[in-house]
Amino acid sequence: MSTKTSSKFLIYVITGMLTTMVAIAFARMSYGVILPYMSDSLSLSYKQSGFLGTITSLGYLSLVLVAGIVAAKWGGRKTMLSGISCTTISFLGLAFSQGYAMSIVFMLLLGIGTAFTFTTLIATVTAWFPSKRGFVIGLMTSGVGIGGLLTGLLVPYLNILFPDDGWRYAWVFFSLIGFITFIMILIFIQNPPTNRDEQTDTSASVTRTSPIKIYTNGNLILVGLIYGIVGLTYLAQSTFIMSYMLEYGIDPKRAGQLVALNGIISIFSSPIWGYISDRVGRSNAIILTMTLTCISMSITLMSQSLLGFTLHMIVLSSTVSGLFTLVQASSMDQVDHEQDMPIAFSYVTFYFAFGQLIGPIVSGWLIEDLGGFKSAFLLLTIILVIGIGLAALLHVNSGKRTKQTLNIKKTF
Repeated sequence: MSTKTSSKFLIYVITGMLTTMVAIAFARMSYGVILPYMSDSLSLSYKQSGFLGTITSLGYLSLVLVAGIVAAKWGGRKTMLSGISCTTISFLGLAFSQGYAMSIVFMLLLGIGTAFTFTTLIATVTAWFPSKRGFVIGLMTSGVGIGGLLTGLLVPYLNILFPDDGWRYAWVFFSLIGFITFIMILIFIQNPPTNRDEQTDTSASVTRTSPIKIYTNGNLILVGLIYGIVGLTYLAQSTFIMSYMLEYGIDPKRAGQLVALNGIISIFSSPIWGYISDRVGRSNAIILTMTLTCISMSITLMSQSLLGFTLHMIVLSSTVSGLFTLVQASSMDQVDHEQDMPIAFSYVTFYFAFGQLIGPIVSGWLIEDLGGFKSAFLLLTIILVIGIGLAALLHVNSGKRTKQTLNIKKTF
């Protein structure tokens, strides 16, 4: 790799890490850490708190496929700028929110901003570095862990300094990082070359697969279902884990440190699991990470002590960020042509968004009406067991496909 290429790779990865930090860690995952303070200030019930998390997923779900179409028309750069702008404005709106209704509006806009940002980022940056797709995704996804670290340290600290309005200052801080990210994208990110003007009839026919055929790909549907389970369980966990710890007497500062620990470990989880998957296969790595994630959820059922929650956070942060990367890369493995990869990724992301849509609201309902936090985390554990079964089925199907591919190569 030349010096010029290395510099470009570095700046794209750094910008991508900032973008995932804003679009995922701050816009989606930080809500669970801010929630206890925000809900006290605005007098929100658990159902209302869960619905706020769900409304963000609704905005994401409703426009994630549209975002792919818009990106094809506008280009990835302009689409990302639009998404990050919407997200940054939403942070400011939440900082000045005076009630439940106003919070609904800006949480919805957060989801819309994320839809136009995250999938476009992955498609745009990996198109520049196709030979390093898994590694690039892993590095950019580590921004989620960095954002989790900042959130876990910053939010409790701000609420100690400003007991009534600390959570508002947290949203303001997120908006500042969002603005910096906007500038980075504006200056450094460019649309990948398409060479449309030079296309011949032969090169124009490279994309051989119709969207309908991609959407009915059995393995891709399996990947989508797995990604939906990942979205459901992790967003529900991140929404309520802080409240769960506080409910069982964990000191708020200590709980925040555990969230920060989660962020630190998650920084390294994505690239490490991406590397492992290159050695043992994506489906094998997905089975392993999903099993460990399931174990981490079950720990919260067996122990609600500081030790129990610490073990939960360590195991979860060691696996779930990598699980995101593995499923994202696996979605693009299921199609045969590079031009079809953004369609495949957007499609499985639709499942992911649907899982995020129902996760917080169902968990909030269980917590408030049917047994509390233990019942919610029991459901998450059961759903992850189902996910392990789906991952095992993906492993079998992927094995068959590999054999078929080898047979075809031998024929020729």
